[in-house]
Formats: sequence, structure tokens, C-alpha cells
Amino acid sequence: MSILKNKKLLFIFTFIFVFICFFYIQFPNDRLKRRIEFEIEKNSQFDAEIDKIKILPLLNIEINGLKLSRNDQQILITKALIKPSVLSLLSKDISVNYDMNVFKGRAQGDIVITKDSGQLRSMIVHVESIDVGEFTKIYSQSAKENIEIKGLLNGNMNLISNNTGEFDFYIEDLDILKIKVNTFDLPQFTDLRSNLKGQIYRDRTIINELKFDNEDITLKLKGSTPPLWRLSKGSIDLLYRVDVRNKKYALLKSFLNKDNKGNVAGKIVGSLQKPQLKNVNDANAQPKRQRSPRFRKTFSPKKQQAI
Repeated sequence: MSILKNKKLLFIFTFIFVFICFFYIQFPNDRLKRRIEFEIEKNSQFDAEIDKIKILPLLNIEINGLKLSRNDQQILITKALIKPSVLSLLSKDISVNYDMNVFKGRAQGDIVITKDSGQLRSMIVHVESIDVGEFTKIYSQSAKENIEIKGLLNGNMNLISNNTGEFDFYIEDLDILKIKVNTFDLPQFTDLRSNLKGQIYRDRTIINELKFDNEDITLKLKGSTPPLWRLSKGSIDLLYRVDVRNKKYALLKSFLNKDNKGNVAGKIVGSLQKPQLKNVNDANAQPKRQRSPRFRKTFSPKKQQAI
């Protein structure tokens, strides 16, 4: 009897192994590729094209050469690994873990999607060593001509439904090699440290702190901009303040505006393509107040909720 039982077990395991192998060999990769391209295009403003896609064990999906394009803008994700939670498939919300190589760096996190509606419920993004110079690829042509930057971006962003959330980033070894304001080319700024904190509220980004500094200069900004995915369009509304500690940037004191106390300060309005400087003492100089969500502080960013 024991020999018969062992033969039955061997047969069962052999059948399961052959079935799994057949499933992965015969799985319609081209159909899955078209489906993913369709979902990306439906939920974003980009056209999607995938070079190769492969199904891995435990239903993991490997994507190679994902191109996102729109007009003259293009983003290349060289490799992405998508790991859906098998247990979440039994609930009303599907949880998907992702890890991708983009902008010469890495982005990873979790996405939760409502199964019935297909709507985004929450998203967590953690980025490491993203080349900020690569961001110019999603700008319009005029913005590309006016801005040239280098540096490595790190940090986190949490989003919930309706494009609402918060972010905290910092940039290492930031160099601003070219920036034009009011048709005037500002001097180069090198070896900067930069912090960026704020909130995203639907179609606006609220900048609570944007700081650039080194031993020669400190620049602080706050206000509002369009969201990252529409940064090249829409209006910006930022207050700035500059502290110059070196003759290298002394020209800025004569070029930039001053407030009532004599500090180098003003306002940046307009668009990213054509930013304009205004006097901070002008009427309507204060940035418009934006109602932003408050968040419950939790031990895990996955449990972050708006109230």
C-alpha cells in the first residue's frame, strides 16, 4: 500500500509541475502586453509601448523597455518588476508591489486598486538616486532650452484617491547649470543641498519648503505649482528669499527685488517655460491659499489616510 501511495503522490506532484510549466510556456504574453499598454494609456496622458514582457513564478510580471511618450516628451522605464499580492485577489482591493529602473535610478513601492472600478485607492513611491536632469525629458521644448540641472533625487511620496497626498524629497550634489528668468541667464549654482516638502491636492502641488543652499548662497521658496505630471503646463506661484554670502553671487542683489526690510526677496509667477519675477511688496504678492488635506500620523505609510 505504501508503494501505491508513493506512486500516487509522485503522479500528483508530476501533474502539478507539468501544468505549471505548460501555463507559463503557453501564457499569452502578447495579449498581456497589450492589456498593460491599454491600462497605462487609459489612466495617464501618455502613449505606452512595451518591448518585452515575461511571466515569472508566483504570477510576477517582468517588463523590459517600457516607453511612455506624449508629443515631444518621452520616459523610458528600462526594467520593471510587478508583484501582485495573491491574497489581495480575494478582497475588493488589489495590492501590487513594483520595483522599476527609471531616470537612471530606482523607484519602488505599492499600488492599491479597487477591483470593481479599477480606480487608484493609494500609492506609495520611494525613489533612490533618480537623475533630476532626466526630468527635462518630460518638459516642453521651451523649458528644456531654459533649464539644465544635475543631481540625484531621493525620498518618498504617498498618494490616495483624487491625486491627494504628500511628499518629502532631497537632492544630493545638485548643480543648476542653466536657468533663465525674464530672458536673463542666472549664474551657475553648484554643490547645492536641496530639500523639498509639501502636499499634492488634486491639480495643485503645495510647496511647504523648497530650499537650496551651499556655503555661498541660500534660496528658500514656498507656494504652489502644477502637479509633477503637468509641471510643464499651468501656473506657478512661489515666494522666494535669497541670502548671499559670497561676492560670486553679489550681482543677484542688484538684479533681484527686495522686501521692506531690505532682504533679497520676491515672487515667481507665470509658467515653468516663462517664469516672471515680481516684487514681494506688490498687491496680491502673497500666494493664494490652498486648502490641503490633513493626515493621520500612523506607524506605517501604507495606512496613511486623509481626514
